[in-house]
Amino acid sequence: MSNPYNTKVPADRLIEKNTGLVKKYAYFYAGRVQKAAEVEDLLQVGMMGLIEAAHKYENREGVAFESYARMRIKGSIVDYLRKISNLCRTTVKQKQNTDKAKRILELKLGRIPDADEVAKELKITSVELSRWEQNFAANQNQSIDEVTELYGDFIFSVEPNVEDKIFNGELKKYLRQAIGQLTKQQILVIELYYVKELNVYEIAEILSVSTGRVSQIKSAAIAALREKIELEIA
Repeated sequence: MSNPYNTKVPADRLIEKNTGLVKKYAYFYAGRVQKAAEVEDLLQVGMMGLIEAAHKYENREGVAFESYARMRIKGSIVDYLRKISNLCRTTVKQKQNTDKAKRILELKLGRIPDADEVAKELKITSVELSRWEQNFAANQNQSIDEVTELYGDFIFSVEPNVEDKIFNGELKKYLRQAIGQLTKQQILVIELYYVKELNVYEIAEILSVSTGRVSQIKSAAIAALREKIELEIA
């Protein structure tokens, strides 16, 4: 007796039925990397991911093509964005150090530090700091990993109504509301990790806690955010 799950579905049918996913992902990432990539390029890359998925997919129980295609499309676009990114390792490190210095000074001084104070904390000249910040301004791309970690569970949901709400901008509203309900410590960790782009070791140093504690706070905050948002968009 033949197994219906091993029946090969024509690739062209799979592609035609799921081209909407390519558009959603292309526009989603284009809106978050700003001018780093043209949406037309992301559409093309995403379509290549869909085509590859359609030709490699085998119809098996528990493995829906749509879920498989989502991973392939998203993976193709993310890989492309990482390849074209001109934000070099040196600039990334400089930005991390600058953000860390600003945060440390803000905690020490009780106010936002000026450029000279930040430069002194970094042990560089004000001219060097200005040059660094020009490089930062030229590369205002949101981290792809940040997008995936914060929004991934909702982006890859199989529920169309959830995706519609995300792309209509409702998720941002719910996220802001949910963040407001976190503890001050959780908000601070979220800000330092996702906005300031500090790692857990740097955050641990600022807060005078262990790296394990930082990870616990971050995990608890993300869990709370997801729980609150799921209640809103369910």
